[in-house]
Amino acid sequence: MTENLIETRSVSFDVADRRIIDRISIRVKRGEFVGLVGPNGAGKSTLLRLLIGVLSPTGGQILLENRRLQEIRLRERARRVSYLSQETTTVFPYPVLDILLMGRYPFLGRFRRESESDVEKARRALAYVGLAGFEERWLNELSGGERQLVLFAKILVQETELLLLDEPTSNLDIKHQDQFFSMARELTREKKAVIAAVHNLNIASQYCDRLILLHRGRVATEGRPEEVLISERLDPVYETRTVVTRNTSTGALVVNVAPRTRTGRRPMPLIHVIGGAGSAVNLTRELVRLGYRISGGIAHEYDADQKLWQALEVPSLTAGAFSHIEAEDLEKAFPMVEAADLTILCSFPIGPGNEGNLELARRARRLVILEAGAQGAPRVFFSPSAEAAFASLGAGAEFMDYRRLCELLEAGVS
Repeated sequence: MTENLIETRSVSFDVADRRIIDRISIRVKRGEFVGLVGPNGAGKSTLLRLLIGVLSPTGGQILLENRRLQEIRLRERARRVSYLSQETTTVFPYPVLDILLMGRYPFLGRFRRESESDVEKARRALAYVGLAGFEERWLNELSGGERQLVLFAKILVQETELLLLDEPTSNLDIKHQDQFFSMARELTREKKAVIAAVHNLNIASQYCDRLILLHRGRVATEGRPEEVLISERLDPVYETRTVVTRNTSTGALVVNVAPRTRTGRRPMPLIHVIGGAGSAVNLTRELVRLGYRISGGIAHEYDADQKLWQALEVPSLTAGAFSHIEAEDLEKAFPMVEAADLTILCSFPIGPGNEGNLELARRARRLVILEAGAQGAPRVFFSPSAEAAFASLGAGAEFMDYRRLCELLEAGVS
């Protein structure tokens, strides 16, 4: 037997023109419990599907004990590698015992039925996961957590040396999460290898021997939990601020998202948002989520921005539907802009009716102009004066796309 049970060498996987897995090279030995961690879309599930052979790499090699995975016959592969998907739905209803006996299929010859030994293995596995007596229950009538335990029992019945688990405890409570991962960990003592995609970093820290942190289809870092679960490594990948401590009872690392609100007596900065045509809806919600103080510009009645600001009780002014923003409206709005630490001008059509909002932007102490994109309406001009007024703002403003602005807000506006 070779030391490495499974290995990938510069494996890539493309869908159309998009690269999902990008030149990943990993090695997993017998007796290891390896956790694949990373944000949604990092490539964890895709990598597991490549390791089971459901997907074929568009580049590189996957070796199962030094043999190319794609060259191993399906029946032999099923005797050596099992896979538990995070999806527990089933189209057709089956009795639980029948589901478990499917795990014995790779070991049966053509037209051969399961033996009493196979049935005993199925019953034993079901009892092991805490579901003794469920043999005649229908899978589609069980809870999501019970279905997941049944499917885990099925791969136990399959008796493979490599187990691939994709978010295996997403439907389980904390008691059954602990039970599940404890059972998976016990299998490594039998020199089996377990590779699990895990969202919960605290669970991964407690049970995994080694972690592989994926980011945009690549390996960002790998190593023991204490080598991977470091804020300096997690923050760029998860695009948030984390606090890593140690559980005084278990000794395992605990990862939490850092509080978004600031401590101390200094209040959060005041952000003034100038919108229109619904261009400020997402930004307003993001600012509220981050805990900023907000004021709004002059929005027309029935505009989506105006409705949201009223619902959230954001200080703002409302102009009549289809009316022009008048000088008296601007006089009332100027103090809100001048008091703000930052003013953000969203992307929206500008014409005679709302051109006054550009006068508000001119009063800003610090002005960020959002570039036109998915978060706002197209910035088009319906009068030469509107286009000229917008152009005059450019010299003293910062232009940002929505993502860059969110990064600024996450970091904290001073």
